Amino acid sequence: MEELRKYKIAALIGIIVMGIGAFMACLCTTSSLIMTGNVLLIASIFVLIYAFSSWQP
Repeated sequence: MEELRKYKIAALIGIIVMGIGAFMACLCTTSSLIMTGNVLLIASIFVLIYAFSSWQP
């Protein structure tokens, strides 16, 4: 059970980072902030792949 906790936390962090990245990518007007949002989206995809490959709700 303790092992699954780290995957659950990683999934939660990935979902939060994905939300932040989506808002930044869609709503920012500066190209550097848009790029940061895109990088956050890509990073969150990798975090979610890591989390949901071992833990599936």
